[in-house]
Amino acid sequence: MAKDTTMFVAIPMDELLQLIENMIVNALERFIPKAPSTENDELLNINEVCELLHVSKVTIHKWKKKKLIKSYRIGRKIYFKRDEVLNSVH
Repeated sequence: MAKDTTMFVAIPMDELLQLIENMIVNALERFIPKAPSTENDELLNINEVCELLHVSKVTIHKWKKKKLIKSYRIGRKIYFKRDEVLNSVH
């Protein structure tokens, strides 16, 4: 395909918005320096928290909603700090 070729493709609006969001996030990641991670700041996804605490995802979501455990949203994903999770259940 030549560089000056234009192609039109039908794409659902939500997919277009997701593509744009991903491109923006990727572009920003190149310019924002990553903070060095320490073991205290280890982030866990919900599956890892479930394994760590031996509870279901439903339980984690209930605790999160009741603010018993603090969560962090990065993009569309939710993470938990290991130390905060362990301290919240003691």
